[in-house]
Amino acid sequence: MIEKDNNFKGQVNIYFIISTILFISLSIYLVYTIISFYPTYSNDIQSDILYSKAYSISELLIKDKGYPANWNETNFERIGLASEPYSLNSTKINEFEKICSSTTDLTKIQKLRDSFGLESENLVVEINYLNNTNVIKCKPVGKKLGTTAHIKRIATLNKDFVEVIVYVG
Repeated sequence: MIEKDNNFKGQVNIYFIISTILFISLSIYLVYTIISFYPTYSNDIQSDILYSKAYSISELLIKDKGYPANWNETNFERIGLASEPYSLNSTKINEFEKICSSTTDLTKIQKLRDSFGLESENLVVEINYLNNTNVIKCKPVGKKLGTTAHIKRIATLNKDFVEVIVYVG
């Protein structure tokens, strides 16, 4: 009968120990790095979403007539300030200002937000002539702007150039 040499039982190679320590250290480092980048990417994604909403709202305001085409402060489904693309209609701007300045009818303000597809965000719209003369500053009551994204667009109003600034936050 052959007897086994029991002197090597339970011994671990030094290379196994070192490689295990390196593997665990690298795994911990990678997990920590991934977790530390998450808030940065999350904030960037939120900022991109707000910017895209501001851009789409500016598109509606300066290129669309709205729905119905002859909408007013009591009868609107979608707000559009244009009589034709990039040419704003002063009558529609006046109706838009009436909606924005409505402090008692919060359902009208919510309908305004809903017409632009804003669920929990608020909206501010400014229209200024290029010499900084203000035409309208629509700042509906209710929610305050938090982190904002804004976009500036150029259009015409009464044959003069105006700057349309949309803030979403």
